[in-house]
Amino acid sequence: MDKFVKYHADTNTYIVRRKAFFEDTVRIDGNMIVGSGANFWKDLEVSGSLELGKASLVKGNIKAGDALISTRCEIGGNVDVAHNLTMLDNVKVTGHAICGNEMSIRPGCEVAFAKADSALELIGKVDIKEIESGTKLIVRSDM
Repeated sequence: MDKFVKYHADTNTYIVRRKAFFEDTVRIDGNMIVGSGANFWKDLEVSGSLELGKASLVKGNIKAGDALISTRCEIGGNVDVAHNLTMLDNVKVTGHAICGNEMSIRPGCEVAFAKADSALELIGKVDIKEIESGTKLIVRSDM
């Protein structure tokens, strides 16, 4: 794992270089910034904030405190975030996306099930199969 990851101690942040790949589940106690095109073949768990680089692939589940999932990422499992979750354009989540605060989903995203404890913002044309009843929904046209 070390050849793909640098650690920034002042901010407790792990920085993953682009096109890195991990065969085993990755668990980080801290924050993580992932370069574009990275591959996680199992789960990705980050106690702090996660920034997943564009066109990255996570075959398993994602767990994080906060998460920003960049454009064209694919998640093969579920996304569980304690606080805020943002998905940029054309993200595909095979399972559910659940967050403890606010979720923002941009155009072209596909999610099987979404639930946000405070508000779910849908921007432009998104494909969500099911939304938890009682979820506060904000729908905006593509900006």
